Amino acid sequence: MTERGSVRVQSTGAFYDDLEKLLLRQIASQPTVLDLRLKLVELYYETRRVEAFLKHARQVQDMIPNLRRSQDWSRIVSMGRIIALDDPMFLEAEVDGKVEYIAARASAPREYKRIGEDERFRKPLAEVAEAYEAVRKDPHFIAELDAELIQSAGHPTSLQFAASLSRHVGGARIYLKREDLSAQPSHLLAALCGQAMLAKRMGKKTLVGFSANGRSGVVLASVAARLGLDAVVYMESCQMQLQAGNLFRMWMMGAQVLEAGTGPSKTSDIRKEAWAHWVANLGECFLAMGLDAAPHPYPMLSLEMASVAGRECRRQLYAINKKVPDLLVARAGDNADAIGLFPPFLRAAGTRLVCVETRDHLDAAAERGGGGPQTLTLQEQQRAAVILEGMDYPRTTREHAWLKASGRVEYVKGTPAAAKRAVYDLSKHEGVIPAIETAYALGWALQEAAKMSAEQSVIMMVSEQVDKNIWQIGRAMGVPL
Repeated sequence: MTERGSVRVQSTGAFYDDLEKLLLRQIASQPTVLDLRLKLVELYYETRRVEAFLKHARQVQDMIPNLRRSQDWSRIVSMGRIIALDDPMFLEAEVDGKVEYIAARASAPREYKRIGEDERFRKPLAEVAEAYEAVRKDPHFIAELDAELIQSAGHPTSLQFAASLSRHVGGARIYLKREDLSAQPSHLLAALCGQAMLAKRMGKKTLVGFSANGRSGVVLASVAARLGLDAVVYMESCQMQLQAGNLFRMWMMGAQVLEAGTGPSKTSDIRKEAWAHWVANLGECFLAMGLDAAPHPYPMLSLEMASVAGRECRRQLYAINKKVPDLLVARAGDNADAIGLFPPFLRAAGTRLVCVETRDHLDAAAERGGGGPQTLTLQEQQRAAVILEGMDYPRTTREHAWLKASGRVEYVKGTPAAAKRAVYDLSKHEGVIPAIETAYALGWALQEAAKMSAEQSVIMMVSEQVDKNIWQIGRAMGVPL
């Protein structure tokens, strides 16, 4: 953990530096857009860069006409009173055009906390962290997890030798890690199953979680039923109506589905409801977080549990040719493919690890060139939004940043032409239709495989099901739909 932790510190800086550059470049081209400056101030607050925070907060202060009535300024004041309480800017308020001094004790700052930072969560999180540390290096626990996934989740998933595709491409032997065959998301299932087993070791009897659309709630309910635990899932009322099928599945498996606003916190935020329910029932409840943003130890706990795909892959290929793969390829983006596949190979010197990004995940500015400030593309804005959304805690986006910053994993560009060719070749030669992001990664992998020798091997992660974008693929392939 020490070596990995030291790299993580660097990756966090690189992660925020990346976002800072995006925002500064956009501000340079659109200096009057207040929203961009507000995001930059929030970034400096998150990274505790006080001087930069104060500088840009003053710029925002000059841009807002009515500070007293501005919710944006109220939020900045709340942040400022946390990291720069003594600065006069946050001890003053504008009233009818005049400046009035407000003592900090007379006007308590509005709370601005990440979920889980309240004092009431400190002890429960410490207990989970302690229990996790006790099992994370326990080979018996890992063996139990693998055995449970074999029995209840169809693991190990197939490592399919794509013989026909390999002959067509020429070069290396191509294998497909078929994580797409399960009806449930494999990474989420592995993470929740590991947490449920940890909960049983801690003597807990109920898993409590939340689900935006019910799909992750179904996985949670199935894991709980399998392991003899109760399950409580919070959902928004509108989603409960829209996702009646998933609601029924959870009910059939014995889960209790609660509408947001009916739990201990009485809010419409399903995350806060689940957290409040957990601390109100600590004796019997365990908070199950899947791959969602959460405090330590949940990010590492979930991601390490999800690495079952990589552990299986290494054993499966070693049984075939007694060596590690020469090239391991996964799609990039906001998913857990690389996070589930790469960890067991990070120390394998003979294996090249590559994440392939689609056009939606590329920094198009690098291709445009030019030295002056330029407007961000829609893709860059979406990317910045994803990073901002993940600023609460590390999740898959942050883990990708660590993998990239560590230098162990290469991040390369996929091309539409190679992706289209890969869809055609894989469908024709192996009877498998890849989804869009997988097709980009596969297209790049096939080009590399053609350059390699027949003694070498390439493993490609196939985890997303094509149903969600089959018609998009059809239109891209020129099929009249």
